[in-house]
Amino acid sequence: MAKFSDLRNVFPLLDSVKARTRDCVSLEEASGEVLDLLMEQFGESIVLTRLFATVAYGQLPSENQSFVRRLTTNKLAGALLTDDTPILSLMASRGVKPAWNDRRQSAGHLGIPLVSADFVDSIPMIARLLAEVGFEMDWLAADSGGIDVNTLSKMSGVFYVRDASSAVDDQGRKIISAQGFVRDAGVQTVFGLAGGFAIDKTFLAILFFCNETIERRQADQFLPLMSTVKASTVTVVADRALFA
Repeated sequence: MAKFSDLRNVFPLLDSVKARTRDCVSLEEASGEVLDLLMEQFGESIVLTRLFATVAYGQLPSENQSFVRRLTTNKLAGALLTDDTPILSLMASRGVKPAWNDRRQSAGHLGIPLVSADFVDSIPMIARLLAEVGFEMDWLAADSGGIDVNTLSKMSGVFYVRDASSAVDDQGRKIISAQGFVRDAGVQTVFGLAGGFAIDKTFLAILFFCNETIERRQADQFLPLMSTVKASTVTVVADRALFA
């Protein structure tokens, strides 16, 4: 077990991802294997790591649908929710607390509905993540024609917040709004990797909440990981074998 800052060559990690996911029969299973591997190799740095994928609301398990309905209703956005609404869905979670190792126990992030640009903008971390990797908020407008799959498939990027306790967006809001979690868990840097498939408008994101300061150049070293995860899961995503 090592720290992120100890990484010198990412390619052995990529080979391990391929090996660990080779026999997985669902995206949820593969996501868990990827996060298990990351915790095994970089557990000295990781407080919490999570992998998300966009899934159409109508394709979600019933418990996820119930969570999303409550969330949109509470935020007065329930009327915008349809079976085709992309939901940034938690596929796997691993962390230093037992409850963080079961995605179903997530209190607030089991599914984040991308129902409108305004709704996404109300969640600073997700808004920044999507903006930094080139996800166009205009795609979420009712008259936009939807997400551009060709553009989505080419998207790949790194989300980066050097200091989780102080970083703010252009509206002066804390990018990591859960400041109680940041303080209690000793989170320093948050970074993420994201990219899209040219398949059914599926978009993946892996987030890392770290107990050390990670420089941008160190976070950028992990970008090939997203390409490897996509390549390793393209079959199950194409088959819509999403949840275990």
